Amino acid sequence: MENEIIFDSSILQNIAVHKVLKAKKAELKDFPSYLNDNTINYFKQRGIEKLYSHQRKAIDAIMQNKNTVITTGVDSGKSLCYQIPVLHKLQKDPQTRAIFLFPTKALTQDQKIKFTKFTSEFLDSDIGIGIYDGDTPSDKRRIIKRSTNLLFTNPDMLHLGILPHHTNWSEFFTNLKFVIIDEVHIYRGIFGSHFANVIRRLKRIAKFYGADPQFILTSATLSNVEDFSKKLIEEDVEVVSADGSPTGEKHYLIYNPPIVNKELGIRRSAMQETVDIAADLFEQKGQTLVFSESRRSIELILSYLRRNVDEVDLVQGYRSGYLPTDRREIERKFRSGEIRTVVSTNALELGVDIGGLDTVLINGYPGSIASTRQQFGRAGRNGKPSFCILVATSNLLDQYLVKHPDYLFDQNPEQALIDPDNPFILLHHLKCALFEKPFITGEKFGDLPQDVLNQYLQILQNYDLAYESNDKIFWKANSYPADEISLRTTGAGEFVLKCDDKTIGIVDENSAYWLTHPQAVYIHQGETYLVTKLDVPNKLVELEEKKTDYYTQTQAKTDFELIKLKKKESVVGGEKFHGQIKVTDIVKGFKRQKWHTNEILGYGDLDLPPQETITYGYWFTISEEIIVKLTEKNIWNNTKNDYGSDWKNITEKVRKRDEYECQHCGINEQEKAFDVHHKVPFKQFANAKQANQLNNLMTLCPSCHRKAERMFYVQSGLAGLANLFRSIAPFFIMCDGKDIRVHSSQRIGLGTDDPGVVIHDSMPGGIGLSEKLFSMHYKLLWEAYTIVSGCECRTGCPACVGPVAENGTGAKKQVIEIIKYLMKKK
Repeated sequence: MENEIIFDSSILQNIAVHKVLKAKKAELKDFPSYLNDNTINYFKQRGIEKLYSHQRKAIDAIMQNKNTVITTGVDSGKSLCYQIPVLHKLQKDPQTRAIFLFPTKALTQDQKIKFTKFTSEFLDSDIGIGIYDGDTPSDKRRIIKRSTNLLFTNPDMLHLGILPHHTNWSEFFTNLKFVIIDEVHIYRGIFGSHFANVIRRLKRIAKFYGADPQFILTSATLSNVEDFSKKLIEEDVEVVSADGSPTGEKHYLIYNPPIVNKELGIRRSAMQETVDIAADLFEQKGQTLVFSESRRSIELILSYLRRNVDEVDLVQGYRSGYLPTDRREIERKFRSGEIRTVVSTNALELGVDIGGLDTVLINGYPGSIASTRQQFGRAGRNGKPSFCILVATSNLLDQYLVKHPDYLFDQNPEQALIDPDNPFILLHHLKCALFEKPFITGEKFGDLPQDVLNQYLQILQNYDLAYESNDKIFWKANSYPADEISLRTTGAGEFVLKCDDKTIGIVDENSAYWLTHPQAVYIHQGETYLVTKLDVPNKLVELEEKKTDYYTQTQAKTDFELIKLKKKESVVGGEKFHGQIKVTDIVKGFKRQKWHTNEILGYGDLDLPPQETITYGYWFTISEEIIVKLTEKNIWNNTKNDYGSDWKNITEKVRKRDEYECQHCGINEQEKAFDVHHKVPFKQFANAKQANQLNNLMTLCPSCHRKAERMFYVQSGLAGLANLFRSIAPFFIMCDGKDIRVHSSQRIGLGTDDPGVVIHDSMPGGIGLSEKLFSMHYKLLWEAYTIVSGCECRTGCPACVGPVAENGTGAKKQVIEIIKYLMKKK
């Protein structure tokens, strides 16, 4: 595949958007005169006569001792922006020390290899370069502590293994001149809020040894890169964003799968279309990187794709959960061309060097502009023409991008949001900081207000974890506080996956209940395994390799509990609220679904520990008056259900089992037989046999049955409205879609029995997103109304109200009517 890809007409006719970004020449600048001749000659001998304009600007800023953030495109030479100043400083002062922080071990290894080659050719004297992470052998650790100038590590190791033992690194910290933070845009949400506190701890230890390091950051494009960087390191920064590097011609395509049911707006599976396109690209011999959002989806794509190609070993998967040795081998083979296609989660979105790719293929919108652009940027890294293909799913966000591609290509990317002062995170890091060094009276911790810091330190003393002596506060407990925190999740660690006593991978605690529950089908490197045991106390998952004709999907319920109400306002058709809430997720069961057809084969029950999160939420309710008006309009016009030829016998069995008593109000049948009600709506099942299982049926009197049906009608509309809010809310507050969660319920339970919609921050403690949405109540409703009323479908589809199978045919009318009532003037 040299300059083009060739598709047959069945694929070409579904390309909805084709945007061409023309090749761009480099904008070049001379090397600065303050660099010595040896430095300049070194680059010129290797064919680098000049610098890109952004490299020159960044180097000038760094040499002026400014904290600098470089936010230019993928493969734009950002690394050189910090390599030259660091090596220049080493030439002047061989005692110079620098920390290079990368978010993944893969990036750490990649950059260390490049820097070692660079320094060995560039400098005369021996410069100690070392990687210090969880894989570093203990004998090498001692050497690295004593003799390393340039330390390559990650935030986790800095937090766990370096700062708590800073006395072993005294010479290093005394001479610390630079802190380089690569891929800084990744430090958002929970991870970023933790990392900001690790930086506070790093600066505190550096100050203790008399050092005041300069910060150099690299980042993908963000809409708030300056404010975000300032908040992360709590220093002013110089932003370098004008990209002077050359780019090859890029073809951006949005592929919209064909509609298979026009009335319901259902399109052919985006996953299957991705597989077909990837198979076509594979046959054209070019290298392709396929992205998909979830671990399960990449394993499914990998499995399907291997069935469509002859050389299966040339197609590999890549995601977290694979063993580090396996991931390194896949990276090496992909870089060398031994592997033709890799199917990956966003684990390969970051800047690991995987050579020059011909094509990037994305299965479904990744959820943010920044992530989409970063994934697209992996193609054409050597200035060659490249192709970036987004395969749209049927959901609202993807279909919105099909109709409004400028949002993806021209809109500013999302904000990176962090909250270092989040109480759930801050307290943990103050424990770590106190363990590392006593707090002196009046000492600060970053930009945290002094009175707030004093309150937290007093709390630690009250719980007998610290004590005060001679105007200093000391750590008192015997524990090692850094061990109690995971920087990347709210869980407390990882579960080991074992098959026949062999470790095949890992999964984080939060995901274990969803992916590796008992009887789950777990897919790893294209092979299927059955979970035989989930050992929570020992953090162990036992598997057996087994071929299945089905996969499993968890079924969960979410409950809410009000902790503290902050705001409450009357709005049209109900009330809106904002406050602190407890969110409890319970995985209560799972369903088995057939490969390819998604036919439901059966269900299973689970009894797993609940997962609780305390955060902030915004919720609104619909009043009883509105519900009555909606019911009176009688717009619920679904076609009559065909319950099957045996329905009469089934209803008799259910009524007899329930002793001819209404299971809601408790009254007994008199002359007329009571109704039999489906707990899970009939239309959510593939056939009558599945829907009519006795455990899904209950006896209700006519009055209670009408209430149940009415609430399902309202719930159907609310589910559609929640789907709209889930999709449009990130547009309004410019956040990643994963930063918020949206639910609908017949009874919210947050101080009210009314039905409604709940939107809450995903992050424990919140980062202020739900409060912003609280103030945008009517804007959100209006945008939702604009989208659903303008959708071309007749009764509702995934591009407006969401999955028809979940929300019921006719949900579109319900959503429109609900929004109208919620926006009518009093």
